Amino acid sequence: MAPEFVTISNLIIDDIVLADGRSFMNTLGGAGTHTLVGMRPWSGALGFVAYRGDDLDPLHRSFLEAMGVDLRGVVLRPGQRTARAWQLFEPDERRIEIFRTSIEDFDRAKPQFSEIPADYLQARGFHIQWGAPGELVQLITQLRAVNPSARIICEPALAHLAGALDANRPVLTLVDVFSPDREEARALVGSDDIATIFSCLLGAGARIVALRMGALGSLVGTAAGEFVRVPAVPPRAIVDVTGAGNAYCGGFIAGIGRGDEPALAAARAAAGASFAIEQIGVPRFDDAKLAEAARRLEWALERITISRDLATFLPIAGVPG
Repeated sequence: MAPEFVTISNLIIDDIVLADGRSFMNTLGGAGTHTLVGMRPWSGALGFVAYRGDDLDPLHRSFLEAMGVDLRGVVLRPGQRTARAWQLFEPDERRIEIFRTSIEDFDRAKPQFSEIPADYLQARGFHIQWGAPGELVQLITQLRAVNPSARIICEPALAHLAGALDANRPVLTLVDVFSPDREEARALVGSDDIATIFSCLLGAGARIVALRMGALGSLVGTAAGEFVRVPAVPPRAIVDVTGAGNAYCGGFIAGIGRGDEPALAAARAAAGASFAIEQIGVPRFDDAKLAEAARRLEWALERITISRDLATFLPIAGVPG
């Protein structure tokens, strides 16, 4: 079955050390993996574009396949190891990522457009966290050429953002949704101020900006002048917050891709993100989990607020602007 939604990003094996000293080695992770978690409550037909080395644990493949993920787009790079990183958590929940794969090797190994399976290209929606701005423009242009109706969300990579609003402007105009977290937005526009962030990004041509704020939820602004405040959906338990932002993006594109208005898509995003933080690694989605996803979506929808005036939502406690 051809995938409805595809992530073009990465697969990383995480070695996690929590603040209390507990450790979880060889944990399936990476932006793509967590994005798929956010997509899965809303679709059982998913595709993954990333690279892997010869050493990928077969158990990781089985976890993804059990989640309904087609792995034909996970390209083998012979002689290279799968990307790996330490994830170290401080008592205040700050996460320190230490890459164990050289950035040069990681970047060089990423899949190219020509390696994406042909049926993936007809997906309803794509999540992209991949490459420098110029590379992104080329990739998105190629996707648009073969599938003009596809919806695309771009989750920026911090390494390509510092003082680079002009370089990223073409990306903003090409995608349907641009979703930075607060640190990424600050790096890109040079300010913590929420009003400034939305003014700069929407002014640079973004159609929808979904600003992720962790436990404070998210704030979505559109070029049409609508703003949506979405609370974070409470999980069953908070175990590992790695990947919540990726999962949010996965839920958002699953919503936009099926025709949701931004407010409903943002509610799906918040509900999907809540499943990413309840366990180490990826969850298993059975009928009970899918029913819980529907309940969490309703919880979010009951608490969404919409306004045509951004100032309605400001200030947000703990956030400048």
